[in-house]
Amino acid sequence: TQVSLPIASFVIRKRKIDLAANDDDGGVKDLISERPDFIFHLAGVSEEAEYDFDRGYRVNVDGTKKILDAIRAMPRYTPRFVFASSTAASSLSVTGPQGSYETQKAIAELLLSDYSRQGHVDGISLRLPTIVVRPGAPDRTATSFFSSLIREPLIGQETTCPVPLSFRHTIASPKSAAGFLLHAANLTTEQLAITRTMNMPGITLSVNEIIESIARVTGKSALKLIRKKRDTNIERIASSWPQGIDATYALSLGFVPDESIDQIVKAYMDEDLPQIQIQKNAVKHPATVAMPKRMLVKQRSVSGIAA
Repeated sequence: TQVSLPIASFVIRKRKIDLAANDDDGGVKDLISERPDFIFHLAGVSEEAEYDFDRGYRVNVDGTKKILDAIRAMPRYTPRFVFASSTAASSLSVTGPQGSYETQKAIAELLLSDYSRQGHVDGISLRLPTIVVRPGAPDRTATSFFSSLIREPLIGQETTCPVPLSFRHTIASPKSAAGFLLHAANLTTEQLAITRTMNMPGITLSVNEIIESIARVTGKSALKLIRKKRDTNIERIASSWPQGIDATYALSLGFVPDESIDQIVKAYMDEDLPQIQIQKNAVKHPATVAMPKRMLVKQRSVSGIAA
């Protein structure tokens, strides 16, 4: 029987586990022993996968298998397992491995598919487009600059564009990504009969179209903070990415993409920027910021595993 995930407020309890642990299960068995009905596996390393080969495989491959084996060891237990993969993994079928990260994601997809085929878990792998706008500071991830093009100028900081303005890529907003995860949790097992791995829909556009959107939504003054500085390493990695995503199957199952890049930029300005300012004020003047009381609501069992 398919259990529906309640779309309502629920308690979030933090539990620390170590997917890279060598000597034990890193706390995975203890977490799975609570028998959550839904498991969202978002944990992983991306840029580190290329620079630290061993750690990449320990977390992205061995760590995923560690979770699946803990589930398999539980009698009469087949939870819905939603795995956050990447559209980068889809490039392997055309060009072969161009990086350790996409290779490891593809291996994890195959593991989840086989464990599901054997009846140990009811899994689905979502190949997510590059998520824009990500919170936090820029990192070494090759796709980080897509978020930086929007995020940094809006807080008055300079950023660089490391690829040609004509470069095309597929993106999705954090809100859409969250919607994909929730929708995947509520699909029936019968709907996954064709495949358990699918590309999520996104917006395919050029870097120049992102910059034009920033000008439309925020004004041209923000563009003064974007500098062109080509990075041959990022260009090399970017050239292996799929230039367009076929998400026909996901769309047929009801996954809903963003409407436009303007919508993504506006949502970031309206919803995320104010929160960033509140956090900054809380650090500077902690006594002047009122925090809402915590609300606890009885929930169905849900576990999320994130880095």
